[in-house]
Amino acid sequence: MNPKKGYRYYAIVFLFSVFALGLYVGYLALKEGSIDYDLVNSLMLVPLMFTLFLFVFDLIFEKIFPSKAKQGNDQFQIYLDRVGKAITDQCEFGIEDYRRLRGNSSFQKSVEQAYKIIIDGETEEINFLFLDKKFKKNTNEYIALLVVVNEVKEMIENS
Repeated sequence: MNPKKGYRYYAIVFLFSVFALGLYVGYLALKEGSIDYDLVNSLMLVPLMFTLFLFVFDLIFEKIFPSKAKQGNDQFQIYLDRVGKAITDQCEFGIEDYRRLRGNSSFQKSVEQAYKIIIDGETEEINFLFLDKKFKKNTNEYIALLVVVNEVKEMIENS
């Protein structure tokens, strides 16, 4: 299922198809002068089948051709997992230190900028020297960012 399309979307499609079928049956009733109940009974499955077909088609299409946003998010998640594991392995932080790092928007932005270095390479605006100067030395943010930078350099070398 497309992440932009929730179950509500399919419910609306179903209701719209029921409404369209009702209009069609009403048109046939006016044209012929009476309602053909055999036709109505045979057409009752059309909205359900149409909606199920659309849902299955969206599922299959998303599996075959995943969206670029989803692929980018998957790569970013892999990056975050790897960097987080490196910080856990190399730094001896307590739980409160990790909470501060998670809540520090400047540190989070630096981690995202390090990811941009992997994707786009170093630029004049974002490079390793810029990241190195962002925090005071001997702070938890600086120590963790050094680990992130070393991990990013390793990831760039391996790719």
